[in-house]
Amino acid sequence: MASNDEQKPVELKVEEVGVLQEKEQPEEEEEEEVEQNEEEEQNEPNQNNKNEEQQENDNNDEEEGEEEGPQEIRLVKQDDGDDENNDKQTAEHQLDNELKVNVEWYITGNNDVDIVFKTLSKRKLWLHWGVSQGNDGNNWSRIDKSFYPALTNEFNDFALQTEFSFLNEDDLEQKVHIRFPKGHVHTFNYVFLEKEQDRWYNNNKQDYHLNIN
Repeated sequence: MASNDEQKPVELKVEEVGVLQEKEQPEEEEEEEVEQNEEEEQNEPNQNNKNEEQQENDNNDEEEGEEEGPQEIRLVKQDDGDDENNDKQTAEHQLDNELKVNVEWYITGNNDVDIVFKTLSKRKLWLHWGVSQGNDGNNWSRIDKSFYPALTNEFNDFALQTEFSFLNEDDLEQKVHIRFPKGHVHTFNYVFLEKEQDRWYNNNKQDYHLNIN
């Protein structure tokens, strides 16, 4: 009987140890889970800090980009007192099959008469011209000498001759640019001349006229 009694407690002890071991395992797993959760909680603030730092850097980058970006450039028209009161007017003269002269003129903001003659040709051309007080183009006269354009000679008491000048050696474009105060001038009169050939282009002896009223 004694041996049987001794065996029972042994079995109970074994069973109790097994139960205790089985009970201790969940506690260890729970402790591991708690530790893991604590580590994750510790890492989350770091991640949040990183996100906040990244956001701040992004904001700084955006602010720096805005400062370094191209600035808007505004073009402001300056009033130099030389604006056109009227639109430019143009005319075209076909002197022969090869020679054509374009004219454009307007009245400036300073009430000056601005006239430009242009042609594309190797042939040397002259402008023979004068001004009139009336609208019929008769009674030619010269403007004041201070307003003569470059390469201008006095032809007689009432007319001037101005040589067309090449813009550069490689370009065929020749031009004459004339500017003078409007004053009491009503008509600008002109014809064209090739001096070397003594050839005149005078609109069938009617001359050419610009009404500058």
